[in-house]
Amino acid sequence: ETTMKLTRRLLTATLASVLCAPAAFAQADYPSKPIRIVVPYAAGGGSDAVARVVAKAMTTYLGQSVLVDNKPGSGTVIGASEVARAAPDGYTLLWGDNTTFALNPFLYKKLAYAPLEDFAPISLTLRGALVLVVSPSLGVNSLPELLAYVKARPGKLQYGSAGNGTPHHLAMEALKLKAGLDILHVPYKGEGPGLNDVLAGQTQLMFVGTTIAKQHAETGRIKPLAMAGSTRNAMLPNTPTVAEGGVPGFDSSYWHALVAPAKTPDAAIQKLNEAYAKASRDPEVLNFLAKAGGNTLVATTPQETRAHFQEQARIGGELIKAINLTMD
Repeated sequence: ETTMKLTRRLLTATLASVLCAPAAFAQADYPSKPIRIVVPYAAGGGSDAVARVVAKAMTTYLGQSVLVDNKPGSGTVIGASEVARAAPDGYTLLWGDNTTFALNPFLYKKLAYAPLEDFAPISLTLRGALVLVVSPSLGVNSLPELLAYVKARPGKLQYGSAGNGTPHHLAMEALKLKAGLDILHVPYKGEGPGLNDVLAGQTQLMFVGTTIAKQHAETGRIKPLAMAGSTRNAMLPNTPTVAEGGVPGFDSSYWHALVAPAKTPDAAIQKLNEAYAKASRDPEVLNFLAKAGGNTLVATTPQETRAHFQEQARIGGELIKAINLTMD
């Protein structure tokens, strides 16, 4: 009987050690194989390029390859849903944005993931702001002039966006609400096609990325009027913010974040957070951002990242409800 009791204890101890192995493995040996970052956008875009240069730097600081895997589609839902279902072992991560973590729960009635419940935040990553541009044919040279022009012609102007629910779309809808404007929305399949119609004079205005705004402003094909964020941008230092242009409190910045599936061991989250923080200060990464322009990298704690998700969801949810926007 004593022998049987000892055998049971040994089996129980062995089973317990096996069950605890994943957590112990993550703490002691993590990472021991390549890490995959799912980027829910098409390859070749600005966000994808930043994610790749950051992943390369993280490879150096983690001692294992960090690879980018593009899973575009459905407003980041396809990529985010895949990561939400992935094993919580620290080897599958998601590089998403404000749409992924703060807006999609309000845009989709049936969403395959819940940002706060299905993900373990690692850090905020990329932060930037769009710039409001107009066609020169409109004949306005400042945001106050534009606001007066639009108010004198309710429902007569059209603005382009990169698609329903995109930061480009929601930034303009936020401006319409705050400034009391009546402008018709024309959604496009991406920023490029939308901007092409502004350049051609088919639509009159649009929020676009800072780099592309600077490029076309230098040729005189568009006029940048105001930054959507809370501060001016070094690429367009003479372009005031929307708030400076007469719409107090306006801030429609976009941001990105790195997360893992929920229940990923804290030790793995901490290592990833530290590696990302180092990557965000890496000379090669900073040099890339300086050349690309328009965006900055930030590093936050997992707790700060979660709090940011919650606050941005509150703000975004209020806007989406106010404009009655749904994607399904």
